[in-house]
Amino acid sequence: MELGLYQTQSMKLVMTNELRQAITILQYPTLELAHFLRQQALENPIIELIERDTHTDKVDQPTTFDKDSWFYEDDEVHPIYYVKSEDPSLPQYLVGQLTWLEIPEEEKTIVEYMIYCLDENGYLDCSFECLQEELGIEMDRIEKALGVIQQLEPVGVGARTLSECLLLQYKAGDDTSPVVQEIIEHHLPDLADKKFSQLSKKLSISLSELQKADAIIRSLNPRPCSAFSKQRSEWVEPEFFIENDDSGGFKIRMNEELVPEVTLNDRYFRIMKRHSDARSYLEKQLQKYEWLKRSLEQRRETLQNLADFLVQKQRTFFEKGYEALKPMTLKEVAQAIDVHESTISRAVKNKTIQTPKGTIQLKSLFTSKLDKGNHTEETSSAQVKIKIQRLVEAEKKQKPLSDQKIADKLKKEGIDISRRTVAKYREELRIPSSSKRKSLVV
Repeated sequence: MELGLYQTQSMKLVMTNELRQAITILQYPTLELAHFLRQQALENPIIELIERDTHTDKVDQPTTFDKDSWFYEDDEVHPIYYVKSEDPSLPQYLVGQLTWLEIPEEEKTIVEYMIYCLDENGYLDCSFECLQEELGIEMDRIEKALGVIQQLEPVGVGARTLSECLLLQYKAGDDTSPVVQEIIEHHLPDLADKKFSQLSKKLSISLSELQKADAIIRSLNPRPCSAFSKQRSEWVEPEFFIENDDSGGFKIRMNEELVPEVTLNDRYFRIMKRHSDARSYLEKQLQKYEWLKRSLEQRRETLQNLADFLVQKQRTFFEKGYEALKPMTLKEVAQAIDVHESTISRAVKNKTIQTPKGTIQLKSLFTSKLDKGNHTEETSSAQVKIKIQRLVEAEKKQKPLSDQKIADKLKKEGIDISRRTVAKYREELRIPSSSKRKSLVV
């Protein structure tokens, strides 16, 4: 092969800085966009942000102090009003109970260490062997410390298995039955799988007795400490509001109050323009400012067009809810508002909208289309899921509907759907199989 220099022509997509910024800004939800703009203002001196008026009203405070108020006269607030109110965590709650127990200090230290080994549901998340290696103590001292933990509230804390957790709660009750205890210790999987006939024969009891035992076990809490595991509330701001108007239709209001307006800092721009050595720097920052303005305008235009299309396409949803949600795909919306499908995908990512039916994820309005037999009306997967949910809720619990029977019932309504699709939607709805939905009724 001969070596040499050759010229060739080729076409390729180049991701410019402007395009990359436009894509990034389109993906940002409202709160993240506001944060991004403030960061840009810090980096670019010619960008000036004007915060919009959010019309926050002041809350009137009481002006007198009495036994039911934390306020003094003349609006002077009592210092205790500022004390942070916070519920204790699970470890704090359990350690606090140790002060009421008369146990040696050394043993108390072991108990406290093991308390911090509990998971969010109150189960011991560490083996005895691991604890023995970490603490360097005898196994019987670990077992004794665990016994102390299992005496604390809530009942069931400190268990190592589901069976042990339920057994601790059951034994703490007033009435105990050897049959219930036997089921908890050795037959929980069979009970969960609804193998009632087999269990009845194994335990030599009637179905009526098994039904009572099943009700008792179901009344126990498999996660006794779940109330202590707090998930951080996620604060969201809708991208736009779809509201009822006076004419019986819907109006769209873009949520722009929290996003500052981007303007040019004329004063700084004029000062910098006088210095010739700063001209190159100034032109670069001005270019960034113009890119930012264009990207924001493109984002707003895309979301506005999307909102307009939603009001036309999903009018019945805004009136009746998910039962009337029409099938709608990214490709369909992209063609309707004349943008690329990937643009719509980015526009709906991590965004919410407020509608007459509540605040919802924007992407939840996109559902696939299903065949509706001989009917001309379109049916979405969301509508089918709701129908499956209702069929399950209305079924006889002694003889729940199989996936095939659900498919047959839907077919009578004109919805041609396979058993596999029913199973898929049922799993997405977190509905157990028919064998696990079966209830023991005598």
